[in-house]
Amino acid sequence: MAKGAKASVNRSESIREYLKMVPKASPSEIKQALAAKGVKVSDSLISAVKYRKPTGKKKKPGRKKGRPAGTSAKQAAGSSISIDSLMAASKLVETLGGVDNAAKAINVLKRLQS
Repeated sequence: MAKGAKASVNRSESIREYLKMVPKASPSEIKQALAAKGVKVSDSLISAVKYRKPTGKKKKPGRKKGRPAGTSAKQAAGSSISIDSLMAASKLVETLGGVDNAAKAINVLKRLQS
């Protein structure tokens, strides 16, 4: 041991042991019982030990449901379009005078098909 250090009782363990014997003991009862044994503990330590939630193995959060693992929205949309389709879309955009006009035409076509 270090110079000047004295062997002390583990106060938290003393509280746990007392709670095993008297599970429904209040913090003030625990403090009085341990003081009789010569163990000085604070109210906050007693409450922290008595009311703490047991820490078990923490579960790692999984992926959110929805898309398959490993794909993003851009990958999912882009993976099903071939080069030929992209070339045709490029010609459509050129013919209609821009991407905005092509998008409007596609929206009108969707409404007509529904």
